[in-house]
Amino acid sequence: MARFDERFLEDLLARADLAELVSSYVQLEKKGGRLWARCPFHNEKTPSFTVSPDKQMYYCFGCGKGGGIINFVMEIERLNFTEAVEFLARHYHMDLPSQEDESLLRARERLYEANREAARFFHQCLQDPKFSPPWEYIRKRGLTPDTIRRFGIGYAPDGWHALTDHLKAKGFTPSELVQVNLAGEKNGRVYDFFRHRLMFPILDEKGRVVAFGGRTLDPNATGQKYLNTGNTPVFQKKFHLYAYPQARKSDGDRIVLVEGYMDAVSLHQAGIRYAVASLGTSLTPEQARLLAKSGKKEVIIAYDADRAGAAATERAMQILADCGLAVRVLRVPGAKDPDEFVREHGAAGFERLIEQAVDSVTYSLQTAKAGKNLENEEEKAAYVKAAVDRLSRIESPTEREIYAGRVARETDVSVEAILAEVKQLEKRRAAAEKRKQMKIATSPDRLVQPPRETGVRYADPSSAKAEESLISLLSAHPHLAEGKNLQNLAERFTSGELARIYSTLLEKIENNSGIDQGFLHAAMAASLPPEDMQLYSRILAKALPHRRPEQELADLIEHIGKEVDAEGIDPLLLLKEKKRKSGHGGIY
Repeated sequence: MARFDERFLEDLLARADLAELVSSYVQLEKKGGRLWARCPFHNEKTPSFTVSPDKQMYYCFGCGKGGGIINFVMEIERLNFTEAVEFLARHYHMDLPSQEDESLLRARERLYEANREAARFFHQCLQDPKFSPPWEYIRKRGLTPDTIRRFGIGYAPDGWHALTDHLKAKGFTPSELVQVNLAGEKNGRVYDFFRHRLMFPILDEKGRVVAFGGRTLDPNATGQKYLNTGNTPVFQKKFHLYAYPQARKSDGDRIVLVEGYMDAVSLHQAGIRYAVASLGTSLTPEQARLLAKSGKKEVIIAYDADRAGAAATERAMQILADCGLAVRVLRVPGAKDPDEFVREHGAAGFERLIEQAVDSVTYSLQTAKAGKNLENEEEKAAYVKAAVDRLSRIESPTEREIYAGRVARETDVSVEAILAEVKQLEKRRAAAEKRKQMKIATSPDRLVQPPRETGVRYADPSSAKAEESLISLLSAHPHLAEGKNLQNLAERFTSGELARIYSTLLEKIENNSGIDQGFLHAAMAASLPPEDMQLYSRILAKALPHRRPEQELADLIEHIGKEVDAEGIDPLLLLKEKKRKSGHGGIY
């Protein structure tokens, strides 16, 4: 088996789309968050073959075959690993790396260099007196020369070949320019991707230019106001935040999270140097983890107040809280965005808004109450129901009672009644969870044991379920393994197959800091034997969402290690307990 550089596999997987490839062999139908089809590997009447686009994994609940896109090609085309990678490289028009030199590494570095040279070109064009159009917009927005310099803001000329001609003269190939979205291609000829736009370079955490956002300067333009770099071998939007390198160096423990480039730039110019933009309203878990890595403790969300912004704020609050960050929400009055407000009221005015920012629970309650007439019994009941749902997610009894008191005062419903509703909701959720666990406990072979076709049988289904859960958790949240000594836990696994998968998973996470889920699964596919990869795919395919990752990790470590740590206990009692759990499935 030829060994491909992991950077090449990362580039290949960044381009590859499992759903697109599978759909050329079978017809996929969307149900929930997955795609389903009749399995191409065995005859069946009811679809049990599923593709998870977010994980870039497939699994058949009928025959047990599963894996990533490389595994699929190996199975469907009857190829070995090397041949499958070559098949995909041809399919996605990628040159295979030479094994005689480090050309792949150099090729990647050249993409960074192309972006850096493009940023210099755009910045120089902005300084050139012959390019006057961008300055009307710059003066309108009040940008200073110092701000333009610090953020490397530039101008993409209104032509089809200004940048491409410049970069080709610097030695860059048309292929390289297309790879990083600096150029488009039509009929074999390349053209500038960005034209007549104010350009905002996007830097990664190492300060390298990895992408651009371009704001149109044509007042009559009917297309996109902002044009952004798509995913490339050196840039995936979900891993980056605009102005992050500058904000990370700011004093204090807080970050202000805004939507747009100009919001962040204007705040920095006003002296609020801790602002970042999420490149749109959908904050990703990867971006949240980047904020957590910055060392800042608190994030203040300052998204737009429209419906999309409110929904995005609710999502972002949970994602940030899952990363251990304190969260508050800032409302900009007058339906203005942060850029408009800070230009009108200055840093002092915006800092007053920051001090008035509310905690996440208050924000959720305010949002639930907005537009409701609490004199109307139906609308009051709807508000109380929404409030009860939010209060049920507060862990601290004291904090819960404080907010319940607030809702009581607003609605003339007693605190006792509201807390009773919260307890009833918790009981219903607990009962539902118990039913789910009992189903697992009473049917361990059906829900825990792998299909018999795989040849894998768990000696202790209860322990194996916890081991599967740990693998699933770290696959979905690889950052949880950072800074923790989890290697020795493999010795405590009751399943040898799961221990191998777990050890390989930790190795991939430790060797690739900040690894993307899609590439993590590809790296696993490159390292695991087919039978282990099928088991790994099954684990991910049937995994439930991890609502509280940090707590789940602590619980799973305790569960898996508890018998090994029980030194001094009569071994006959331990054996008896293990047999009891094996016979009844157990609930962990």
